[in-house]
Amino acid sequence: MSAPAIRILSTAVHRPGPDGKIGDDLLVRDRRSPKVGALSEKMRFLLAATGPCLGAAGGARPAIGVSLGTLLGAGDVAQRTLTVARQSGFVSVTPSWYATGLANAATAIVASFHDLQGPNLTFLGYQSGIDAIIMACRMIRGGRAPAMLAGGFDWPGEGGAVRFGRSGGPVQPAAGLVLLDGTAGKASPGEASGPAILGWSQGWTGSDGDDWWAPLVDRALAGTARAGVIPTVHLIRPSVSGVVDYLAAGAPVHLADVILAPGSAGAHALVVRGWGPAAACLLVEAGPACGR
Repeated sequence: MSAPAIRILSTAVHRPGPDGKIGDDLLVRDRRSPKVGALSEKMRFLLAATGPCLGAAGGARPAIGVSLGTLLGAGDVAQRTLTVARQSGFVSVTPSWYATGLANAATAIVASFHDLQGPNLTFLGYQSGIDAIIMACRMIRGGRAPAMLAGGFDWPGEGGAVRFGRSGGPVQPAAGLVLLDGTAGKASPGEASGPAILGWSQGWTGSDGDDWWAPLVDRALAGTARAGVIPTVHLIRPSVSGVVDYLAAGAPVHLADVILAPGSAGAHALVVRGWGPAAACLLVEAGPACGR
């Protein structure tokens, strides 16, 4: 028997315009948090996306968990620390930078700011935005949380649009999020009202052939009520020249902007792979547009 689908209650996409500049309209007004203290510009940017996405949860927030993926992590904090230490000495380095400079700091701050007391998870890598959504689904299926806020974000640092590693296009900050609910669709395995996640797979790809993604899609379909369905496949890789890359946020942004857009009904397989052989596939049933 296939497992129940996990409903997508809402999505959020947060990013600057084509010029990559971040104005006050892209940041939450809060500059401090009672438990965290001073909020960095990166955290104010991320929190501007998490708040609207959580709106669909109503007042039952404490049990919700958070699962986020990022490639760059807290690299901006580390860069600032090293720059200040070099220019003025370590005496000028703010102690709180040590805590906020950890890779999992952003996820912890999101949970603290919104008082989310469910599982708190952080994943690293180009495909980590989808890895985080997959793990959120596992938390729900395992009974660890009734709902999860999941997705990916990245903040390239000062200057907005920069080049990173082997990404062919400009890199810009972005956050792509989904709010997942495990209580919908239990009466009808494999089905749910509205957009839903049906299955997933993760693994190592053996080649760069035209169909390198096919085994991942087959594994994601196995054990679902859609085993005989041929989904529309979406491939996300590091960007080509001239195309903006949102790194770990890229696949979740595509999920919200394209797969869950009006008129995209049907089964979709979102496959994301970075520069190495690791890849992940998310099997989604699109339906009426969820809350944005």
